Amino acid sequence: MKTFAKTALVSASAVGFLCLGCFFASPNADAPASAPGATCNARAHDKKEKEKSVEFPPAPPGALDKAKLEAAAWTMGAPYSTPVLPKGGDLEDVTIFGRAEATEKQMVDFILRRNPAPSISCTVEEIVGYYYEEAGREGIRADIALCQACKETGFFKYGGDVTADQNNYCGLGATGNHEPGARFETPQLGVRAHIQHLMVYTTTRRPETEIVDPRYELVIEKRPDIHGIVKMWTGLNGKWAVPGTYYGQDILNLWRQAKVPDGSPTSILNASEAVRRAPDDPNAYIRRAVARFYAGETERAILDYDKAIELAPSAEAYYDRALCYEALHDLAKAEADYTAAIDIDPMLPQTWYNRGQLYLLADRWQSAIADFERELALDPQMADARVGIGLAHAKLGDYGAAWQDFYTVTNEIHDNNEAALANQKILMDAVVKGKKK
Repeated sequence: MKTFAKTALVSASAVGFLCLGCFFASPNADAPASAPGATCNARAHDKKEKEKSVEFPPAPPGALDKAKLEAAAWTMGAPYSTPVLPKGGDLEDVTIFGRAEATEKQMVDFILRRNPAPSISCTVEEIVGYYYEEAGREGIRADIALCQACKETGFFKYGGDVTADQNNYCGLGATGNHEPGARFETPQLGVRAHIQHLMVYTTTRRPETEIVDPRYELVIEKRPDIHGIVKMWTGLNGKWAVPGTYYGQDILNLWRQAKVPDGSPTSILNASEAVRRAPDDPNAYIRRAVARFYAGETERAILDYDKAIELAPSAEAYYDRALCYEALHDLAKAEADYTAAIDIDPMLPQTWYNRGQLYLLADRWQSAIADFERELALDPQMADARVGIGLAHAKLGDYGAAWQDFYTVTNEIHDNNEAALANQKILMDAVVKGKKK
C-alpha cells in the first residue's frame, strides 16, 4: 500500500490511480495481479477471513474522537482500469453452446486482475483448464461458463452460504436460509457439475461423463418448463438466479472484459489490419485503441476512440477513452466521458464506480454516494463501492454511517477488503470510551 502526499489531486499510475486530500490508495478488484499460479488453501483462508472480520464490531463501542477522524488518512481502492470491448451483437443472441472466444491465458489474467489470491484448492491455470476441458467436451462456451463461476463466487472470494472448500463454483444446492449446497471432492468435479447443470437447462442430450450434478435429475423431473429449453445466457434470468433480472447480462459483461486484446505488437498489428479492411467500423478502432492503451500508447488510443465516437457513439468508447484521460491526469475530460457512457448505457457498472471516485476527488460527497449506490445495485458484491460510500459518509462527518459501511464490507459482503480493514482500524483507534485501560 502506498501513501500519498496531502495535495488537492495526486495521480499515481498509468491507469488513473487517484488520491484525494488525505485518502491514499490500495488495490481494488481491477488492480494489477500477482504472478499466475496463485494458490490458496481454502479452509485456512476462510478461517483467516473470519478471524479478521470479527475484530470490528457492528457499532462503535464508545464515543469517537471527531478531531482525530477529521484528520485521518482514509484508504480507497483503485478505479477500474480494464477497457471494455463493444458488445459485438445483441446480448440476447449469445448462446450457451458454442466455442470459447477468450483464450485460457486471457481468463487466467482476468481472474488474477480481479482477485490476486483466489480461494481455490488448485492453481488458477488448473481451474481455467478444467473449465476448458469439461465445457469443451460438452460443447458449452468455456469462457462464459467461467465468467458465471466468477460472478457466483465473487471471483473466488466467496461470501455467503457456500465456502471455498466445497469446490462448488455455481451455487449448486445453495437455496438460501444458510443452506451451503453441494460439496465436491475435487475442483475438477466441481467444474464438471457446473457444466452438467448448464446442460440440463440447455439440452435433453445426456452429458458425456457420469452425472455428478446432484440436481441434474431433479431438474428433469420437477422442471420440464426449463429442461432443455434455455438456449441463451440471458435465458438464465429468473431461472438460475431469482430474481436475477440481469443475471445473464452481468455474466456477459464479465465476458466482454475478459476478451480485451493485450498490448503486444502482434495484437496492434492485427487490430490495424482490421481497421484497414473496415475503415468505417467503429468497433475496429476500439479494438486497436484497447491494444494501444495496454501498450502505453495512450494519446494514439484516444485518437482511435475519437474516430470510433465520430462513426457511432457508444458507451464502451466513452468509458475506455475516460480511462485514457485518467491515465493522462485529465480528470475533467474523464468525468465528461463517464457521464456520456452512462447516458448511453446505464447498465455498465464500471462507469458509476469510476465517476463516483472522481466525485470524491472533487469533494462532491452526495454525488459520490449516489454513483456508488448505482454500482452496488448492478453488482451487490462490489466491496470497493461500499468503501467509497463509507469514505463519503466519513468526509460528511457521519461516522456512524461510515462505521456501518465498513462493517458491511467484511461482515455482510464478506470481502476481506484491504481498504475496508484499514478504515476500520482508523475508526477503532478513534474510540475514546469503552477501551481497556
